[in-house]
Amino acid sequence: MEIRKGTSIIELVVVIGLISLLALAMSAIMLTTIVSSNRVRRLTQIKQSGEIALNQIQTLIRNSRHVESCDADLDVLITVNPDGDTTDIMVEDDGTATRIASNSGIYMTPNTLEVSRFSITCEPDETNPVLFKISFDMAHTISSGNARENPNLHFETTVGTRNE
Repeated sequence: MEIRKGTSIIELVVVIGLISLLALAMSAIMLTTIVSSNRVRRLTQIKQSGEIALNQIQTLIRNSRHVESCDADLDVLITVNPDGDTTDIMVEDDGTATRIASNSGIYMTPNTLEVSRFSITCEPDETNPVLFKISFDMAHTISSGNARENPNLHFETTVGTRNE
């Protein structure tokens, strides 16, 4: 009886099939990891930018001498700074995105993020406001095809002036 050394063609096909299945499973895991990583990166950028914008608005309101105008219909807030100049806080479209801006020409949000549903509420009323509720939503201007990769976060705060 003659003993053959080596592998049969069936054994090779089975091994190649198993390696293909493993490669397919690994590519699915890698793709899921990349998508998840992109979502987390976008979510972190939106959260940081939104919190920075809220902190800038809170600082402007708290440190102002007084609020000159609070127009909840137009969503514009005009404060008088400690130096006597005024600062307008509003939403402005710069051609690439809708951003939170001030009249000093400084945008409080980056042009890679889109601000929507911006609102300013003045309490107890617009003529003699004491508290200001600011809220807005923020998302990326460039969206990928997958809705899960494009988070939209809501930001909200209530702040009052210190110096009145």
